[in-house]
Amino acid sequence: MYHVIALHQVYGELIFRGLKIHEIRRSNRFKEGDTVFLYIARGNPLILRRALQRLGLDEEQTLTVRGTIAGGFEVGEIIKADFETLWDITKDTSGLVIAHGRDEGKEWLRQYVGDFGYAFTIEKPFLLKEPFTREEMREKYNVPVEGIIHLSSGSRREWVRRLFEDLLGRDILFV
Repeated sequence: MYHVIALHQVYGELIFRGLKIHEIRRSNRFKEGDTVFLYIARGNPLILRRALQRLGLDEEQTLTVRGTIAGGFEVGEIIKADFETLWDITKDTSGLVIAHGRDEGKEWLRQYVGDFGYAFTIEKPFLLKEPFTREEMREKYNVPVEGIIHLSSGSRREWVRRLFEDLLGRDILFV
């Protein structure tokens, strides 16, 4: 199955730089082997800037552009765990420490998942050579995309099926 999910730019950057290998979710809509395309949502620009600085980079060196489907990855192993176990497994591989710092990252995770959540491994990350912009989505499908989205190839909506055809027909670059 194919999905499009929204992700803050800082996490997209970390995925495509090989620094984020776990994605954390409150609920699980994914199966091992699914392909996930990433819509790069706004997020907090200060968090992005701070994370880039920690990596010795600046904003001109970003691999992604906000408001685009920039690339994606394949879903690997899926883990369901209580908060403490989830933190122990993903603290250094989820991007939370790079984005927020250790204490803030742990608190963010606690607020996000509550008592338990899911993490899955990010495998075979790729960038689209030509990102799919929200303007293209609006023009081709008459669909305004501004923020949080989750689309699945199981949708009955014709425009969603055509979107996945467009995405799957684009040239990719494995990173």
